[in-house]
Amino acid sequence: MEHKHRLKKRERTHKAIMHSAKMLFEEKGIGNVTIDQISENADISRSTFFTHFTSLDDLMNQIANEEIGDILNATCSSHSISSIFERLTFDTYPYPNLMIDLFIRSILYDGKNSVAQIDTIMRSEIAESGYAKLKENFSPKDISAFILGSYFGLIFQKFINKEAFNDRDETNDKIQKFINFLKDQEDIKHE
Repeated sequence: MEHKHRLKKRERTHKAIMHSAKMLFEEKGIGNVTIDQISENADISRSTFFTHFTSLDDLMNQIANEEIGDILNATCSSHSISSIFERLTFDTYPYPNLMIDLFIRSILYDGKNSVAQIDTIMRSEIAESGYAKLKENFSPKDISAFILGSYFGLIFQKFINKEAFNDRDETNDKIQKFINFLKDQEDIKHE
């Protein structure tokens, strides 16, 4: 019973550190946050931080894998592109700066690349269903890139125009319409 209590406490502390870091990263930017600030905000000692994470990079990689893992877990039963982007939008809006940084970090990280798993799921769905006209001219890899690019284009456009991230449904609706348009495209005009 004592062991179970310690495990639960450890898990709560781990989550508190990650939550504290997410808030600080979003508020100050990843490069402007220290282990001491995270520890203070999570109400733990610096040494407790190091019992959970080996470094700030380790913490950021675990946050990235958790966020992207959430997207994968939410979509694992349906494996649909629409559900991937619905979850991605849901996760991006509370922490837009952090999510962009984490996505880039995950792509560049030498270890397990969680974003590649999302791309693999998308390519598989594209290969198996719909997108017939597009597949005459583009590979599933290309179509996946177009869809991912459109999502990040919408997000970056908000940053460029200094727009608030307060209506995730609007962004989700736009990306869903775009996905459906590509899937149902009947006529591609050639120059």
